Amino acid sequence: MKNNLKKIDLYRLLALLVIFSGIFYFYANIFAPRFIPEFIRIGVVRRPTTLLVIGTDINFSSETGQALKESNGRSDTIMLLRVDPINYRVYLLSIPRDSYVNIPGYGWAKINAANVYGGVDLLEKTLERTFGIEVDNYLKINPSATSKLIDLVGGVDVYVENNMYYVDRAQGLYINLKKGWHKLNGKEAQGYMRFRHDAFGDIGRIGRQQQMISTVFMSLTKPSNLLKAPLALQLATSYIQTNLPLLKIIRLANFARTLSARDVITYLASGETQDNTPAGSVWLVDKRGLDVILKAHFGR
Repeated sequence: MKNNLKKIDLYRLLALLVIFSGIFYFYANIFAPRFIPEFIRIGVVRRPTTLLVIGTDINFSSETGQALKESNGRSDTIMLLRVDPINYRVYLLSIPRDSYVNIPGYGWAKINAANVYGGVDLLEKTLERTFGIEVDNYLKINPSATSKLIDLVGGVDVYVENNMYYVDRAQGLYINLKKGWHKLNGKEAQGYMRFRHDAFGDIGRIGRQQQMISTVFMSLTKPSNLLKAPLALQLATSYIQTNLPLLKIIRLANFARTLSARDVITYLASGETQDNTPAGSVWLVDKRGLDVILKAHFGR
């Protein structure tokens, strides 16, 4: 009889261990996936992948104030996102929109015109032929997406480095930010990212874009914001075009939750300005410097 009772107690103990192990595994997958061995981690991307992130500009009617619908806008933002699950890193490389390149079939022009001439396909082809960059998938983001995502997470804390004031009705820009720390809502954050009327021009704007993207990225991956994932997905389907399969999106998002802010590393395709070209003032990319970055982190 005693032996039977001991067996029952042992089974109960084993059952409790299984239940508690399952609870711990589920909890860790949601709130601390990095501490789970990779081979038993659920639904994360396992191979490096390169994403092309494009933010297009928007023109507004001076009469109605409504956005003008065009087939393809100029790519106001061009970034390459290299997801490296092996080293737990995300590398973010910005290509200045005024970079002077030879667009296949159209000749020399600023790279932001490639999206106008031939959409994402032509931009990808231009990047590959000019810099040897191969893209796996793309995300084409309407500027409203970032604004709405920031509102979804309750705003972002940003240090505004200088007073910023600029009005451009054609672009729907009304920027009026004071120097110092602020919690910016979506509209204010969009103005902060798009401001380029200071000594650093477009290069300064790129730095602010990278800062904001990293901040929003980390905010969305916080456990406290997991319940907002369905709303974030709804926004994404409305304002973001992509050729990423749904399963890969889920795996990328799950991997993102293993990262901290220090795991997101940003780069700029450095170079210098040149005036008096057929395209006006342009950015001449330092290809040697860019090659070093691409070979080190982007699978070149």
